[in-house]
Amino acid sequence: MGFKGAVYRGFETKIEALKWQNHQDGLTDQIETISQDKSCHSISPVDFEVYTDGSYINGRYSYGYAFIKDEQVVLESKGVGADLEAAKMRNVAGEIAAVQHAVERAKTMGVRICIYHDYSGISEWVNGNWQAKNKFTQAYVSYMRENHDYYELKKVTGHSGNRFNDYVDRLAKEALGIKP
Repeated sequence: MGFKGAVYRGFETKIEALKWQNHQDGLTDQIETISQDKSCHSISPVDFEVYTDGSYINGRYSYGYAFIKDEQVVLESKGVGADLEAAKMRNVAGEIAAVQHAVERAKTMGVRICIYHDYSGISEWVNGNWQAKNKFTQAYVSYMRENHDYYELKKVTGHSGNRFNDYVDRLAKEALGIKP
Protein backbone atom coordinates (compact mmCIF):
# COMPACT_ATOMS: atom_id res chain seq x y z
CA MET A 1 0.00 0.00 0.00
CA GLY A 2 1.23 3.46 -0.87
CA PHE A 3 0.47 6.81 0.61
CA LYS A 4 -0.29 9.49 -1.92
CA GLY A 5 2.00 12.51 -1.49
CA ALA A 6 4.29 10.82 1.08
CA VAL A 7 7.76 12.37 1.43
CA TYR A 8 10.69 10.13 2.37
CA ARG A 9 13.86 11.74 3.66
CA GLY A 10 16.98 10.54 5.47
CA PHE A 11 18.87 12.64 8.00
CA GLU A 12 22.29 12.31 9.61
CA THR A 13 21.18 13.82 12.94
CA LYS A 14 18.03 14.39 14.91
CA ILE A 15 18.65 18.14 14.68
CA GLU A 16 18.61 17.98 10.87
CA ALA A 17 15.36 16.02 10.95
CA LEU A 18 13.73 18.47 13.32
CA LYS A 19 14.87 21.44 11.25
CA TRP A 20 13.28 19.86 8.20
CA GLN A 21 10.15 19.09 10.21
CA ASN A 22 10.18 22.67 11.52
CA HIS A 23 10.07 23.90 7.97
CA GLN A 24 7.09 21.59 7.36
CA ASP A 25 5.20 22.03 10.67
CA GLY A 26 6.44 25.29 12.21
CA LEU A 27 8.04 23.58 15.26
CA THR A 28 10.85 25.54 16.94
CA ASP A 29 11.11 24.67 20.63
CA GLN A 30 12.33 21.09 20.08
CA ILE A 31 15.17 22.24 17.85
CA GLU A 32 16.47 24.78 20.35
CA THR A 33 16.36 22.25 23.20
CA ILE A 34 18.31 19.66 21.23
CA SER A 35 20.80 22.18 19.80
CA GLN A 36 21.69 23.35 23.30
CA ASP A 37 21.93 19.82 24.70
CA LYS A 38 25.58 18.76 24.96
CA SER A 39 24.82 15.11 25.73
CA CYS A 40 25.03 12.14 23.41
CA HIS A 41 22.07 11.64 21.09
CA SER A 42 21.19 8.03 20.71
CA ILE A 43 18.46 5.59 20.07
CA SER A 44 19.83 3.51 22.96
CA PRO A 45 20.06 5.21 26.35
CA VAL A 46 23.40 5.56 28.11
CA ASP A 47 23.91 4.61 31.75
CA PHE A 48 26.89 6.87 32.46
CA GLU A 49 28.70 9.82 31.02
CA VAL A 50 32.42 9.11 30.94
CA TYR A 51 35.15 11.71 30.56
CA THR A 52 38.57 10.59 29.31
CA ASP A 53 41.98 12.19 28.89
CA GLY A 54 45.64 11.40 28.40
CA SER A 55 48.91 13.03 29.37
CA TYR A 56 52.62 12.74 28.57
CA ILE A 57 55.97 13.73 30.07
CA ASN A 58 59.56 12.55 29.65
CA GLY A 59 58.80 9.58 27.40
CA ARG A 60 55.89 8.31 29.53
CA TYR A 61 52.15 8.53 28.89
CA SER A 62 49.16 8.16 31.16
CA TYR A 63 45.39 8.04 31.12
CA GLY A 64 42.49 9.03 33.32
CA TYR A 65 38.76 8.50 33.12
CA ALA A 66 35.72 9.11 35.29
CA PHE A 67 32.20 7.67 35.16
CA ILE A 68 29.63 10.36 35.92
CA LYS A 69 26.03 9.87 37.08
CA ASP A 70 23.75 12.72 38.12
CA GLU A 71 26.64 15.22 37.88
CA GLN A 72 28.75 13.20 40.37
CA VAL A 73 31.91 11.13 39.86
CA VAL A 74 30.92 7.57 40.78
CA LEU A 75 33.98 5.72 39.49
CA GLU A 76 37.42 6.81 38.33
CA SER A 77 40.69 5.30 37.24
CA LYS A 78 44.12 6.43 36.15
CA GLY A 79 47.28 4.68 35.08
CA VAL A 80 50.58 4.86 33.26
CA GLY A 81 51.08 3.19 29.91
CA ALA A 82 53.85 0.62 29.62
CA ASP A 83 54.39 0.43 25.84
CA LEU A 84 57.54 2.38 24.93
CA GLU A 85 56.68 2.32 21.24
CA ALA A 86 53.20 3.73 21.93
CA ALA A 87 54.83 6.48 24.01
CA LYS A 88 56.19 7.91 20.75
CA MET A 89 52.61 9.08 20.15
CA ARG A 90 52.98 11.17 23.33
CA ASN A 91 49.65 12.10 25.01
CA VAL A 92 47.66 10.52 22.15
CA ALA A 93 48.69 7.11 23.50
CA GLY A 94 47.09 8.11 26.81
CA GLU A 95 43.95 9.41 25.11
CA ILE A 96 43.51 6.05 23.37
CA ALA A 97 44.27 4.10 26.54
CA ALA A 98 41.70 6.12 28.53
CA VAL A 99 38.92 5.38 26.08
CA GLN A 100 39.74 1.68 25.77
CA HIS A 101 39.98 1.24 29.56
CA ALA A 102 36.62 3.02 29.96
CA VAL A 103 34.97 0.78 27.35
CA GLU A 104 36.43 -2.31 29.04
CA ARG A 105 34.99 -1.14 32.37
CA ALA A 106 31.60 -0.54 30.74
CA LYS A 107 31.68 -4.06 29.30
CA THR A 108 32.45 -5.65 32.68
CA MET A 109 29.67 -3.59 34.27
CA GLY A 110 27.24 -4.40 31.45
CA VAL A 111 26.44 -0.72 30.84
CA ARG A 112 26.37 1.70 27.94
CA ILE A 113 28.38 4.93 28.15
CA CYS A 114 28.72 8.29 26.45
CA ILE A 115 32.46 9.02 26.19
CA TYR A 116 33.44 12.68 26.24
CA HIS A 117 36.93 13.26 24.83
CA ASP A 118 38.94 16.34 23.91
CA TYR A 119 41.27 14.86 21.28
CA SER A 120 39.58 14.78 17.86
CA GLY A 121 41.26 11.56 16.72
CA ILE A 122 39.33 9.55 19.29
CA SER A 123 36.16 9.83 17.24
CA GLU A 124 37.62 10.72 13.83
CA TRP A 125 39.53 7.41 13.51
CA VAL A 126 36.49 5.38 14.54
CA ASN A 127 34.09 7.11 12.15
CA GLY A 128 36.59 6.88 9.29
CA ASN A 129 37.22 10.61 8.82
CA TRP A 130 40.88 10.11 9.77
CA GLN A 131 42.99 7.24 8.50
CA ALA A 132 44.50 5.05 11.24
CA LYS A 133 48.09 4.86 10.01
CA ASN A 134 50.00 2.99 12.70
CA LYS A 135 49.44 -0.26 14.53
CA PHE A 136 48.20 1.50 17.67
CA THR A 137 45.52 3.59 15.97
CA GLN A 138 44.54 0.61 13.79
CA ALA A 139 44.17 -1.61 16.87
CA TYR A 140 42.16 1.17 18.56
CA VAL A 141 39.75 1.44 15.61
CA SER A 142 39.33 -2.32 15.46
CA TYR A 143 38.63 -2.54 19.20
CA MET A 144 36.15 0.32 19.16
CA ARG A 145 34.26 -1.02 16.18
CA GLU A 146 34.04 -4.49 17.76
CA ASN A 147 32.61 -2.93 20.93
CA HIS A 148 30.35 -0.28 19.36
CA ASP A 149 27.31 -1.41 21.38
CA TYR A 150 28.86 -0.17 24.63
CA TYR A 151 29.53 3.48 23.85
CA GLU A 152 28.91 6.69 21.98
CA LEU A 153 31.60 9.31 21.41
CA LYS A 154 31.23 13.04 21.97
CA LYS A 155 33.96 15.63 21.38
CA VAL A 156 34.38 18.41 23.97
CA THR A 157 36.75 21.35 23.93
CA GLY A 158 39.79 20.76 26.10
CA HIS A 159 40.93 23.27 28.73
CA SER A 160 37.69 25.21 28.38
CA GLY A 161 36.52 25.07 31.97
CA ASN A 162 34.48 21.87 31.57
CA ARG A 163 34.47 20.56 35.13
CA PHE A 164 34.73 16.85 34.33
CA ASN A 165 37.15 17.25 31.44
CA ASP A 166 39.43 19.23 33.75
CA TYR A 167 38.98 16.53 36.40
CA VAL A 168 40.20 13.68 34.16
CA ASP A 169 43.02 15.90 32.87
CA ARG A 170 44.20 16.15 36.48
CA LEU A 171 43.82 12.37 36.95
CA ALA A 172 46.02 11.67 33.92
CA LYS A 173 48.63 14.17 35.12
CA GLU A 174 48.57 12.75 38.67
CA ALA A 175 49.32 9.29 37.29
CA LEU A 176 52.63 10.69 36.01
CA GLY A 177 53.30 12.75 39.15
CA ILE A 178 52.63 16.06 37.39
CA LYS A 179 51.39 18.72 39.78
CA PRO A 180 48.61 21.03 38.53
